[in-house]
Amino acid sequence: MKRPPHSARYKELMGNSGPKEDVFEVASVPTNHTSDEFNGRALPEPIPGPPESPESWRSRPWLRHTTFLVVLLIGIGYLLRYSISQTAIQQVDPAILRNVQRENLTKPLNAVDLAFANAWQAEAIQPTDPADSLLVMRRLSLALTGMPPSLEQIRWAEQIPAADRIDSYLTHLLQNEQTHDYVAERLTRSWVGAENGPFIVFRRQRFVDWLSRQLADNRPYDVIVREMLTARGLWTDHGPVNFFSAQADQDRDNQIDLVRLTGRVSRNFLGMRVDCLQCHNDFTGATSFGESSDPREGLQTDFHGLASFFGQLRLTPTGLHDRLDAPTYEVELLGDKEPTPIPPAVPFGTQWQTWELGTDEADPKPLRTQFTDWLTSTENRPFARAFVNRMWGILLGRPLIEPIDNIPLHGPFPPGLEALTDDFVAHGYDIRRLISLIVHSQPFSLDSRGPHELTAKHEALWAAFPMTKLRPEQMAGTISQVASLIALDDSTHIITQLVRFGEENDFLTRYGDLGDEEFEQDGETVSQRLMLLNGEMASQRLRGQDGLPFNSIVQIDRLAQSPEQIVELLYLIVLTRKPTPHELQVLAPEIASDRRAGIEDLLAVLVNSSEALWNH
Repeated sequence: MKRPPHSARYKELMGNSGPKEDVFEVASVPTNHTSDEFNGRALPEPIPGPPESPESWRSRPWLRHTTFLVVLLIGIGYLLRYSISQTAIQQVDPAILRNVQRENLTKPLNAVDLAFANAWQAEAIQPTDPADSLLVMRRLSLALTGMPPSLEQIRWAEQIPAADRIDSYLTHLLQNEQTHDYVAERLTRSWVGAENGPFIVFRRQRFVDWLSRQLADNRPYDVIVREMLTARGLWTDHGPVNFFSAQADQDRDNQIDLVRLTGRVSRNFLGMRVDCLQCHNDFTGATSFGESSDPREGLQTDFHGLASFFGQLRLTPTGLHDRLDAPTYEVELLGDKEPTPIPPAVPFGTQWQTWELGTDEADPKPLRTQFTDWLTSTENRPFARAFVNRMWGILLGRPLIEPIDNIPLHGPFPPGLEALTDDFVAHGYDIRRLISLIVHSQPFSLDSRGPHELTAKHEALWAAFPMTKLRPEQMAGTISQVASLIALDDSTHIITQLVRFGEENDFLTRYGDLGDEEFEQDGETVSQRLMLLNGEMASQRLRGQDGLPFNSIVQIDRLAQSPEQIVELLYLIVLTRKPTPHELQVLAPEIASDRRAGIEDLLAVLVNSSEALWNH
């Protein structure tokens, strides 16, 4: 979509027909004209200046350096001005739009919503009213990009009929590279961890980039996992290899730590915590395996049977390989004095395993490939169920089942989970379709507040949208986006992206990162609150004086026509809503009394408010 010149574009975002004053327009002044007339007026002859010495420029190096510096600063200023104002909202892809539209998801949506409605009726609780479309947009943007909608995106959405607004905005986000990168980062934190790991054999960003491309192409979830669990080669060339190299033990010549790897695989792709079984059998009933007709408690051999599938892995200077003639995996079980060979075995679902271990000599398929066949089978509901639960958690801030990686094999399951899992498997593990179903489900669209008292049952049964504190990177993303009136997406100029990357990384380092614990809701410390109030990033981004040039404060001060409009614009860019009449009545006089200081103060207050720092 072709964008108007930046001056006109900013006027559109203000909602104005024209600016208060365009400080960038400079009158053209004619110089050194030789004609006798100009616009009907006689011009005097130019007054000659004093002769310039040929050596004057060279004899004044300070003048030469100062002139160079001024020209350089002017160039940087115009480059920043250009870079901040040249992003564009992509045209909505009709193919993606058709797949995410509510009207094309009626049957599965009815099944999901009916499950929740039955649960609410059984407990005699009343769900809250539907949330405003701008608030739903904010939830979507925070979940899929890590930042709130920009004023540009809000103005764009306002031109779309209310009935189609969420479908169009969801499509806009799903085709955006920023969404692919952010969701890939969220999944990577769980799959390989948040740390950079052993540098010699691990390239975390290669894994993120690979996963982002899979999401951009909308590859089925089972295909992504299969490619990852059967990857071979160098970690520098083939992104999914880093899933395994991240588990390398630097104290053992960078060989794969099979215990840690097995824990990662079971938690992420089966939704089961089996880590405690590495040392002893389960005597507490924390795990349940076997079939639903004959359940049993977990055994130590269950854990090591899974680990045995990866016993052929070897990490060498030439990459990751399978040593098909490797000896059988061995471990010293509790109470034994000698290691015991443990053959590969799955703790449930033996009826859909497609191999006879140790008998197919004509087809020496690596053991991990055989495990992947079993894992990604359409019969293996825990595989699909674990991802549905994780995507629900990413979108709503809290998973359906907590802890997210401890889903009971045989239930009971919360409302909605089985209906979503049915559709996810039936439609080929389509991730975009799954996201769309969750977004259009009733729990996602409900308000977090209600006209009646909200109880613990409302929270447990999703009869109100859950309130969750923003993650650290979402807080940093909020500050970055609030400082710009246009969307900071993949079309943003590279200089702007680099500046933002450096500032947000520094913010996360100082504020603290959640690491692998994706859904922990820890309290806020005093130092964290101070960082939001007057940290370096906030000071640079949210100040008109001595702040970044052409930020939102400067643009709003330059273009807004009234104090009331200023208040409305600040509420939109920070809270994604318009102020109430009472808020306008109180705040507009404060802006009128000192325009620039009022803008800066109100922006700081809004950014540090609970409404801005929580998803609701």
